[in-house]
Amino acid sequence: MSCILRAGGREFEPAAFLAESSFEQASVHAPGERFTAGVVTAAARGFSVTVSDAEIDDLDGQIAEAIEFLDRHEDELRRLGRYEGVEVVEIDFGIEWRDVATQTDWFPPELLWRAGALDIGLRISHFLSPQRES
Repeated sequence: MSCILRAGGREFEPAAFLAESSFEQASVHAPGERFTAGVVTAAARGFSVTVSDAEIDDLDGQIAEAIEFLDRHEDELRRLGRYEGVEVVEIDFGIEWRDVATQTDWFPPELLWRAGALDIGLRISHFLSPQRES
């Protein structure tokens, strides 16, 4: 799971939200638990759900699937953004750290517009490739 939606807040009750949600296979997180890739919620409760299964070396695939996710779940994402206790909603793109002098990546206006219209932030998490870890 290289691209996820994460939502949370100190007063958020993710289990109550998810009980009436169309999101499938969401992972619920209590304060102090890891969301993903070392991100720990000190005081927040939340959940994460897969947006894209594209690999970490396929940002274009992640972006295409994220746009589809935003289209498919637009009403549910609006409900989430207004839900009591929600402080942050973001999509986290996990991408491979490339062995280059300067790493640049680009988000198309369509993704930025759709996410912004739903008050969803975008995050990029860089991961070492398996070849660089060894």
